[in-house]
Amino acid sequence: MYSTHMKGKDFEFLITPADLDINPADFDRLMTPDTKPWTKVIKNDRTYYQVGKDAFSYSHGTPGIQMSFTPDTTFEKARQIVEEVAHKLEKHTGKEIEVLFVPTDPI
Repeated sequence: MYSTHMKGKDFEFLITPADLDINPADFDRLMTPDTKPWTKVIKNDRTYYQVGKDAFSYSHGTPGIQMSFTPDTTFEKARQIVEEVAHKLEKHTGKEIEVLFVPTDPI
């Protein structure tokens, strides 16, 4: 069980499988929550999704789609967002989506 006291600086999520086919035109709709208002922000050639005072971003890699949050985002808020995104991806792709918790603290 992960601590609900964790903040965005302590973790990331990895959304798998890596071979998800997401059309760029559908990305914002699929990769953002429907239950929380959000704003797309582009800063330093990077796209962020602002949800209240918090934000998250994505990067794509061989193992999947990495989801990172601003340092003060609560674990609970981040978990709610990633679970909603995973559900939307499952409906859109028809694939089983797995969300992996990735701690960012070095051992």
